[in-house]
Amino acid sequence: MFKMLSPTFLAVPVAWLAIFLLIGLNAVSPSLKAIGLSPTNSWVVLVIQGVVALFFLTPAWKIFWKLVPPLNRWFYPDLSGEWVVELESNFSRIEAILDAAMDAKVTLDMRLCPSDALPPLQTSRLRAKITQGWVSMDMEVWNPEGDGPIKQSDTIVVEPFRGRQGKHGLAYIFEQQNETDTASDTNCFKGAAWIVRDREDANVLHGRMWNDRMWRRGMNTAANVRLTRATPWRSFWERPINGDKAPETA
Repeated sequence: MFKMLSPTFLAVPVAWLAIFLLIGLNAVSPSLKAIGLSPTNSWVVLVIQGVVALFFLTPAWKIFWKLVPPLNRWFYPDLSGEWVVELESNFSRIEAILDAAMDAKVTLDMRLCPSDALPPLQTSRLRAKITQGWVSMDMEVWNPEGDGPIKQSDTIVVEPFRGRQGKHGLAYIFEQQNETDTASDTNCFKGAAWIVRDREDANVLHGRMWNDRMWRRGMNTAANVRLTRATPWRSFWERPINGDKAPETA
């Protein structure tokens, strides 16, 4: 998240902290000298270093985020934890095209056929874990039920971004592993996703993903993706961002 900080985000608070510490140190100096202590400005430097290290290099900032929930909208939400992932993939429609190509009696033109003639999108239910800190962010996705070809995916790059009116989100590139023995498929490929925080529910992310799966043969797929926090924490301050209803897809 540090990439989203302006140059003054850290400089201004540190400057004010230094000023207040110097004022306080000067105020208590006579009392400290009376007990044999000789305060110096290096004490201020040590305190500032300790505060910065505690806030940025440890999970202490998460406690502050929970104590002041509006920070999730004003700055960026804490997305750490487990999420339930729901995918709606177009793979079923790719298979329909392949089947139509092998049957001379079947005509299927995806450009012109009515939407009610299309096969339903293929749904999958997965699990994800987001690990978030100030200097790094990681996301892991796996299939706990093992009821489909998707085995797991690991992120290569994760980039958080800030949207207007608190509609923040993630853009990431991942590598997915599938368990398949089909000659016309591949076991490992890369993909990307763009997901945003829902306007109505702070514990929901939604968007779209796509990949390079067998792209030379036109087998690369895309999907709607929806993440719901597995163990949401809510508070009085976590109100909807605005009154608009969130779209189902990004």
